[in-house]
Amino acid sequence: MRWYDFVAWAAVGLVVSFTSAAAADVAGVDTRALTQEAPLATLVVKEIELTPRLQFISPGANEEWLENATATIQWLTVGPIKHVRLYYYGDRTKLGGGSRGSFSGLISDAIPNEGSYRWTVPWVDARSFMLRLAGYDEEGKLMAETERVVRFRPSEASGLNGTYIVVSKRRQRLWYYQNDHLRWISIVSTAAAPFSTPNMRPGSSGRRGAMGRIFYKTPNAFSRMYQVNMPWWMAITSSGSHGIHATSSGFYRYLGSPASHGCIRQHRQDAKRLYDMVSVGTRVYVF
Repeated sequence: MRWYDFVAWAAVGLVVSFTSAAAADVAGVDTRALTQEAPLATLVVKEIELTPRLQFISPGANEEWLENATATIQWLTVGPIKHVRLYYYGDRTKLGGGSRGSFSGLISDAIPNEGSYRWTVPWVDARSFMLRLAGYDEEGKLMAETERVVRFRPSEASGLNGTYIVVSKRRQRLWYYQNDHLRWISIVSTAAAPFSTPNMRPGSSGRRGAMGRIFYKTPNAFSRMYQVNMPWWMAITSSGSHGIHATSSGFYRYLGSPASHGCIRQHRQDAKRLYDMVSVGTRVYVF
């Protein structure tokens, strides 16, 4: 028997057993009615039909989950809920302020209502997603549902803290964290073969000089090699060989795929937003 289930029916009313004050709260029971002899134990609710309800225990409010980590989803239920359905959904990262639609995924369908489920967090193209829980009775009728926002952290940002930029060549995404808070996501283009965007972290170096931070920035840069403007330029090598900058509108269709000569390209609007947020000296990681 599950710890949040009903335990008995009495002729004078419904007897419900709770193992915690949290379960009583889900049922809408005034915990002040509990006796001192059994502060978390059995209480009699006479002539009351409990409304089916669901409540998340985990994730908690404003919780962050890491990509590829195993998360334990936990919940409380009240009422004749026999099976639950878990799924997630959200809005994809915008490109230049424009919508790219939504995503959704089924976590588990029609599983027994046992109060918990372990799930490996997948990649999501968003800063957060909505986790939704729906409860059904024995006949499959929807009885109750609830949802909670979960903040998402990509695996590339695992173990990092403070203020930094992290770029994933695998995902073609850029994340900017300020004081451990995700401030911005950009869809980018790193180098296409035969060119390369070097992997880097603060303190790394190579033939391009020191790497792994914003060395300087200028709103209007120009490449003499390629004879192109590079608005909202932020150098990520001391030599200025590589940087983060805006691309021209003709290349917007390539964002999200490798397409550059080595730099990290963005939509002009996204590049301007990031440029205004980031300070010289900010750490940069490219994986």
